[in-house]
Amino acid sequence: MSDIVPLADPHLDAVARLLRRTFRGTSVDVPPSPALLADLRAIFLDHPDRDPGIPSLVWQKPGGGVGGFMGVVPLPMRLDGRTVRAALPSSLMVDDPAKNPLVGARLVRAFLSGPQDVSISEPINERAQGLWRKLGAEVPVTESMEWLKVLRPVGLAVALAADKRAFLGRLRGAARLADRVALRLGGSRLKTDAAARPLETVAAGDEALLAFLTDAGSDYRLRPDWSPATFAWMLRHVEGSPSRGTPVRRLVLDRKGKPVGAFLFQGGPGRIAFVLHLAVRNDAAGAVLDALFAEAAAAGCVAVKGRTQARLLPALLTRNAILFRRHGMMIHTRDSDIRAAIHAGDASTGGLGGESWMRPGGDLAYWEGGPG
Repeated sequence: MSDIVPLADPHLDAVARLLRRTFRGTSVDVPPSPALLADLRAIFLDHPDRDPGIPSLVWQKPGGGVGGFMGVVPLPMRLDGRTVRAALPSSLMVDDPAKNPLVGARLVRAFLSGPQDVSISEPINERAQGLWRKLGAEVPVTESMEWLKVLRPVGLAVALAADKRAFLGRLRGAARLADRVALRLGGSRLKTDAAARPLETVAAGDEALLAFLTDAGSDYRLRPDWSPATFAWMLRHVEGSPSRGTPVRRLVLDRKGKPVGAFLFQGGPGRIAFVLHLAVRNDAAGAVLDALFAEAAAAGCVAVKGRTQARLLPALLTRNAILFRRHGMMIHTRDSDIRAAIHAGDASTGGLGGESWMRPGGDLAYWEGGPG
């Protein structure tokens, strides 16, 4: 009998406690909140598109109890009109990895041997990338960097400092004044206004946003194929996670009123806008980025951060975005058409098609008893 088994409801409390020890770096055993348990159950057991053939996985210790976990989320996709079965790993954790050094590799191997057409890990850190490479995974380079567009440099410095020392957030008012002066004194590289974006930007409801992201007209060969019910469920989940700020979602329209881009970010005054999802027509990348930057500036954000795509790179470079790499993306597939589409930048992956939107990976304000 294997000691790696599908996640079941009785495992959730132990998985939640392991999550705290792994991501909070604490050995204090605090009972998980009902909100965390509910989200773990919703995402990994009751996902609207849950695929019994590709479950989340648990490693059971020889003496009993949960010693490792890999969450798995299904992602229905389409490639040139055909159905693609994709899977997204999330929150790989091992209790005391020094004593159990092979458990992480066994969990990843068990996941990658599943029936999915493609496995997409995004974001994935350098340490995990080495493990995935040994198991035949690849890095699509143009999809594996991050970018930062600075809107208000002094405000950005204060925001970064306040993340480390909360009291420094009191400097935000002075930072706004300093940034206004900087713009007047020739900050042409920082300006984002309506003149820079001739295309119209409109609020995006669930139906209109989903229609663009799943439509062949968006010109991504490989793209998500969410149902309306699944998409609405995901957006409600995002809106229930305020740690990154208020969600803003927009469609960008051409002069005929046809969508050529869509974006969803979370941010607010004095904060960095985190781009949760960005999709653009190949011929409209610059205009869509201009619209995104202008919306973020109007919301009072000090910078915008997102993940690169091949079709975004020329426009990002001409708009003085900073490119860097902290986390990457890895794919594992035996399908040459899927591989070619992703490496060519013709795949809409990451964002809502990744794990960044999931609260258990990024929102640790669940815990009762305060910070660990």
